Amino acid sequence: MLIEQDLHDAAQVGEKATLSNSTAGSLPLLNLNAGRAAVLAYFENTWALTEQLFSSLASDEAYYARPYHKTRHPLIFYYAHPVCFYVNKMLVSGLIDKPVNQEFELLFETGVDEMNWDDLHNGEQDIWPELDAVREYRAQVYGLVKEVIQTHPALDKPITMASPAWSLAMSFEHERIHLETSSVLIRELPLEYVTQPDSWPDWLTAPTGQNYDPKQGEHYPSNEMLEVDSTRVALGKPNAWPTFGWDNEYGKDQREVSGFKASKYLISNGEFFQFVQAGGYEQRRYWSESGWGWRQFRNVKWPTFWVQDGPAGSHRYKLRTTFSEIPMQWSWPAVVNFYEAKAYCAWLSEREDSSVPYRLLAESEHLAIRDPALSAAIDWEPGSQEQLGLDSVMHSSADRPANHNLRFGSEGAVNALTSNALGFHDSFGNVWQWCEDPFHPLPDFKIHPYYTDFSAPCFDGEHQMILGGSFISTGDEASIWSRFHFRPHFFQHAGFRLVLDSDAAEKKGDKYDTDEVVNQYLLFHWGEESDQFDQSLASRIQVPRVTNLITRTVELMNQFSTGKNSALDLGCAVGRSTFELAREFGSVMGLDYSDAFIDAAEHLRTAKSLSYQRWETGRHNTQLTAEVDPAIDCNQLGFLQGDAANLDAVPLLQNNEPYDAILLSNLMCRLSEPEYCLKQFTESNRYLQQGGILVISSPNTWMAQYTNPDSFLDGADSEATLAALGECLPGFKRLHEEDLPFIIREHRRKYEYIVAQVSVWRKL
Repeated sequence: MLIEQDLHDAAQVGEKATLSNSTAGSLPLLNLNAGRAAVLAYFENTWALTEQLFSSLASDEAYYARPYHKTRHPLIFYYAHPVCFYVNKMLVSGLIDKPVNQEFELLFETGVDEMNWDDLHNGEQDIWPELDAVREYRAQVYGLVKEVIQTHPALDKPITMASPAWSLAMSFEHERIHLETSSVLIRELPLEYVTQPDSWPDWLTAPTGQNYDPKQGEHYPSNEMLEVDSTRVALGKPNAWPTFGWDNEYGKDQREVSGFKASKYLISNGEFFQFVQAGGYEQRRYWSESGWGWRQFRNVKWPTFWVQDGPAGSHRYKLRTTFSEIPMQWSWPAVVNFYEAKAYCAWLSEREDSSVPYRLLAESEHLAIRDPALSAAIDWEPGSQEQLGLDSVMHSSADRPANHNLRFGSEGAVNALTSNALGFHDSFGNVWQWCEDPFHPLPDFKIHPYYTDFSAPCFDGEHQMILGGSFISTGDEASIWSRFHFRPHFFQHAGFRLVLDSDAAEKKGDKYDTDEVVNQYLLFHWGEESDQFDQSLASRIQVPRVTNLITRTVELMNQFSTGKNSALDLGCAVGRSTFELAREFGSVMGLDYSDAFIDAAEHLRTAKSLSYQRWETGRHNTQLTAEVDPAIDCNQLGFLQGDAANLDAVPLLQNNEPYDAILLSNLMCRLSEPEYCLKQFTESNRYLQQGGILVISSPNTWMAQYTNPDSFLDGADSEATLAALGECLPGFKRLHEEDLPFIIREHRRKYEYIVAQVSVWRKL
């Protein structure tokens, strides 16, 4: 719905906006080919939305109140920050040649991206100027931007990435991001500081009366898991698509998606209540190490926007919305952070005794649950209006099927809107959806020179992806191309849906996520030779002597790699080879599919030792300790959880530089798509540079429970198997191959004797 500000000159803009329409709303996302008048209308709409949101602050004092968590600036900063962004970006692009207020443009330039939940921002609070001065500054900038739009020759033609006017489109979308983040900070303020704006969109679903004993099927819908077949999805916004996009949206990628099940609805407050009522916030076993640290630090016992409405332990709650406190809406999506979403998954897995653990969506899976018709957008060609129309945020409100772009004023019932063609509700809108993926670039990612630190600093493994947008996501945030992220402890209008792996991926998760197997692999990786065999038995029988698999594969990496800047250890398990590679390589990254393995490896990296148990027999165990050699610089290495066949979903690369050498140890025959894993190294130089090497060790235990038989890389004999591997590595030369026997101990009297086929390949 179009908003017109009743403002006749720039000086009036500093006052709270008055709207000619009875409700607030957002224009469709700006088509950059639409001309100067459309750009001006979109700017005025963007500005008016900010004024409308900040009109909810009931007093001047509310602008300066610190957030309860002390990890963000007060709202006065966010009232001025988007404005100084306009000035700074117009200066960078050359649209203007001098600052408006250099003091303000330095003060309000940089926000807070706290590293952790206890990274409190305790800076001076008396640095913020008077509200009237900020309003006057906003008025000056409004007049300047309007003049630039109306008169600058850069607006005589369509806006492209190379145009100076791209900085204007960037500023509009930056302000719209802060429309959303500021609304979360307002939601966190005490109620006495907040009042609902006069002209705010209505509820998606009208609030129901208070109920303290929700019943599934009555107060919130029964959820079900819908099957999604294996598929391939494509990512990457076409460069010429005529709307603004952030740098991380561009590039091109294709990903194989194994079959999975996902919940029909977002997880509702009613479903999450069961976790709260069962004491889920009090049970350490459901939480990751960092998640539990956050929970303890904040002493959290229920979601942050639930309001206790009775004595402790009564589990009586109301719901805090952006501007008010209302009866608990059990059918609305649970708004939680990443840690809480993951803890819920762990709790539900235990409650249902599920052999396959529940988890969150991966980015590729979020694409797979969208309406299939949207996939045609990836092949858009300039001039095609039909494909352009696939992005619903470019339509008027009435034509949008999702609760986004401020069509409604809050989240609403998870079953309120119709499902898409696959049966999923709210694949877009209502609330953001937390993903398993850390924030990561697409192949061919390029930083835009107007904003060099928008995405790249967040490819650090410390920011989780959120997808799909929320009710207050407007413009590019509500686009099918948007890819956003937050730190896992931070609150956004974000919830989640559940995923269960199926087929090969389902069984892969079972084998490697138990304490017994972690202990077994800690012994295999870190135990001394004398630890592997029972010494009493060894004195009575001849124990086979074998080469240490880790030592030998690391030797091959060191021997054949001509560069020693960086190495990647795929299928690193509990990490010994990653540590050993760090003796010669400047930086090393270890990756494994198993969370449990990565947790153990990361513990070793930080604590330098880890106790574990060697199984003797029956109920008898021996306590051992894995210890990292003090000579290894642990600052040179790191660990990430991820899928070796989908490296784009993991922030592996440092400075976007490919690796000199990659080790794939006992990995290939446990992948659902081994050939697709190798294509990541043959089809581009993104991960392995020209001249780099692959060291591949595999026992070639090809099994249908892990890999579709059509995808086996096997042969009638060893040479034929090696040839099958070579066919998947065009452009590589085989440098070396050998048979490498090794042993994995199960208990005192049981061992696995394995002969790995090892080969070394150089990229030509």
